[in-house]
Amino acid sequence: MLIAPPGDGPVLSRPLMSNLSCPNKLSNSPSDSPLTKESSRHSAPQSAPPGQVLLIDDDPAVIRLLEFELAEAGVSTVAATTGRQAKEILAKSDIDSIVLDLALPDVTGRELLSEFQKESPEIPVIVLTARDEVDEAVTCMRLGARDFVTKPFDRARLLTSVGNACHERRMQAQLELVSKQRRRSNGFESLVGKSAGVERVKQLLKRAVGNDVTVLLEGESGTGKEVFARALHAEGPRASGPFVAVNCGAIPENLIESQLFGHARGSFTGAVQDHAGFFEQADGGTILLDEIGELPLAAQVRLLRVLQERTIQRVGDREPRRVNVRVVAATNRNLESMAKSDRFRLDLFYRLAVFPVTLPPLRERDQDVVLLAEAFLERTCRRLDRSRLHLDERARQAILQYQWPGNVRELENAIERACLLATGEQITASDLPDAVLDHLLGEDAGGSETNPHQGSDRVRPLADEERDLILRALELTDWNLSQAAQQLGIGRATIYRKIDRYGLSRGKDATEG
Repeated sequence: MLIAPPGDGPVLSRPLMSNLSCPNKLSNSPSDSPLTKESSRHSAPQSAPPGQVLLIDDDPAVIRLLEFELAEAGVSTVAATTGRQAKEILAKSDIDSIVLDLALPDVTGRELLSEFQKESPEIPVIVLTARDEVDEAVTCMRLGARDFVTKPFDRARLLTSVGNACHERRMQAQLELVSKQRRRSNGFESLVGKSAGVERVKQLLKRAVGNDVTVLLEGESGTGKEVFARALHAEGPRASGPFVAVNCGAIPENLIESQLFGHARGSFTGAVQDHAGFFEQADGGTILLDEIGELPLAAQVRLLRVLQERTIQRVGDREPRRVNVRVVAATNRNLESMAKSDRFRLDLFYRLAVFPVTLPPLRERDQDVVLLAEAFLERTCRRLDRSRLHLDERARQAILQYQWPGNVRELENAIERACLLATGEQITASDLPDAVLDHLLGEDAGGSETNPHQGSDRVRPLADEERDLILRALELTDWNLSQAAQQLGIGRATIYRKIDRYGLSRGKDATEG
């Protein structure tokens, strides 16, 4: 084997075993090491990035030498002398990089490299080879090896290669952690809900994560279409790219094409400079076209072309520009019916509805209502910098019984209002909006055992039932407003408002308690 003497002298041939057969040599000065070049020792980095490196070589002396050199640079190592032993170590250890010798007793280095690439492709592999095996090392590079180092190895070259590999692996691990945190914050894990409807939506969207198929989110207003669109973006390969949400119904008709596709300087009055539209801003990421049913017919033609050719053309510009975006459309309208009545282009509908997903309304998500309310409660308290509030039983009952025609958005607004009104540590029914509370009182009146109209084929107006219920509570408490409000599960401010609404009066006998 060839070794390099101190200085820049010629390469000499010298028997190898005379030095490597004596373990004591390895504990002396590194200048005695037959597989390192003394000339490069002083130029080697003082320390390599710390990491766990798997050394694979069938020669124990070479293993000890590698361990010595890497340990001196602050690198932790674990060794294997066979392919089988290496695979066992890799299965149970956290490895940052691998140094692999091509000649092993039970498997070739190339075969082992192929297995590593299949089982642990994220771990960089450095091939260690003799000078007459360079062609084989190049072949290994094509198979996925990160680098190769020839024997006799240059110390600085070895440490640089191992250091870069460990750094690359840790950077990759950090990116994976950031990606996992992003998915936990914005991905499917962040979606609150355990109902069958929500789980079905999640499963459908997971099938669309790994490709760029156009997704059409349908559902009533306030069902959380943008939230689901963001989750789809966060879970996919475009997560590091931009997410651009566009409300098509909020853009004036004369500006819609300029806003979506951009414009060139001087293309119209006021266009004093080039402007990149929403599609260009979303390049490399995802664009959400919310309220797509509000898009004017003229703009629909341009959008259809973008979906077909993946190019946009700025207003006033002749050159097409290629864009790499994922398109998610959302609507609370029936686009198919609109297309049949010529209010929406049928060809565009077919382009958008490649993968339609319908979001369930909140009234069909009984299991999720309280979960969502508590999640909104926690977030609002944190934003308002106030101590954590909780829903009392009466408030929970009111939230569950109400139908929430405005869906999740209405619930979120109701909880935010309740946080502002709450004076204690709990959200009470009286802190909720009148519509929610009125529904609860109506349910109480309809289910009361003292209801004189039970069994009748006539239904009294809800307001009459509520008036009678409040009046009965007042009479039972001798018109003590605090006690009556407590029995009804509402606040004093609410009972004052109800008394005034229904014109109830007992004169001076009424007390606040």
